[in-house]
Amino acid sequence: MDELKKTQIGELMSFLGKNKNDRGVMADLRRGFSRTTESRAWPHIAQFCDLRNNCSRRIVQLIAAGFATCGESSDCGNMGETMRHIAMGNGKTNDGLKTFENRFRRLLSASSAEEICDFLPGIIRTAKTRGIHVNFFRLFEDLQYWGEKVKINWAASYWGTASKKGGEGEDEISDKDNG
Repeated sequence: MDELKKTQIGELMSFLGKNKNDRGVMADLRRGFSRTTESRAWPHIAQFCDLRNNCSRRIVQLIAAGFATCGESSDCGNMGETMRHIAMGNGKTNDGLKTFENRFRRLLSASSAEEICDFLPGIIRTAKTRGIHVNFFRLFEDLQYWGEKVKINWAASYWGTASKKGGEGEDEISDKDNG
């Protein structure tokens, strides 16, 4: 990830951490999940993105709303691993993977980061409800470079085909890898 984007997510995560006990800010940020109320989050996220750039705004808005919903961020794993934990919760083992698979495939079929931002709020809320942590730093990176490599990494984590799950040891994603 280039230095500007690392600085951007670092500053955003720092802001979120400093404000996690401010119920008003967190309530405004959670409004970022809804298109009808998203403008409530804009005063808080404007310093971390160009509000006029729909893709940039939607990614930062999703990360902020997700953090405000969950109250913390994991430091490992990607969304494929998070969804695997959701699917296999309550002792479902591989049967859970099969029943949850359509939702996961819908994520992988998204052609843009903006499109996937529409699918993720429900998944983040489900993760929160089930006590499963989301790595918002990694999610930000994956959405910035959404493409084939990210999709493959998520799929490997979801279906458990990677020797190292959750993105540990994976190559850093860059825009040159995704066209």
